[in-house]
Amino acid sequence: MKKWYLMRHGQTDYNRRRCFYGSHDVSINEQGQKDAKQLQLLMQEYPVDVIYTSCLKRTQETAQLAYPDRQIQSIGDFDERGFGQWEGLTADEIQAAFPEVWQAWLGAPFEVTPPEAEVFSDFQARVWTATDCLLDSADESMALVAHLGVLRLIYQHLVDGEAVFWNIDVPQGRVLLLEERDQTWQATLL
Repeated sequence: MKKWYLMRHGQTDYNRRRCFYGSHDVSINEQGQKDAKQLQLLMQEYPVDVIYTSCLKRTQETAQLAYPDRQIQSIGDFDERGFGQWEGLTADEIQAAFPEVWQAWLGAPFEVTPPEAEVFSDFQARVWTATDCLLDSADESMALVAHLGVLRLIYQHLVDGEAVFWNIDVPQGRVLLLEERDQTWQATLL
């Protein structure tokens, strides 16, 4: 039986300002450090074989605080979707600078690609491919510190393909436990 502990990186200043930031490599802030320490407390009773992060600082910093004495492995395919010219901007700033593309994206966010952004289907394919690679590993339990978009895709891929992407939430400082039993996955928020 596999157990995957999925965690969102701790808060960043971009989170606090509600910016799109995808591939921008920003650090966690003071609240993000508290989020990571909350993860450390939560995970004390749940041993894991291996710990993964994306290649971005915010996930690595979170994992280092949550697992201070452990080796951490980075997997680039778990990096957040790149949002191109929208990175670092709030929704209001995007709407002002890119009004037509913004309205189109709001109507069809999985089909419309912001300027210079990663195509959603490419993002989905790389996350699902990396997820399948981890499924093939011998590790019984693992922790993954990643990004909300990545965690949503993993949830859809393993637990519920019909789940609405935007309704899947993994709050910072909490853990989404996915457990495989009889070839089906169950999810529990810890």
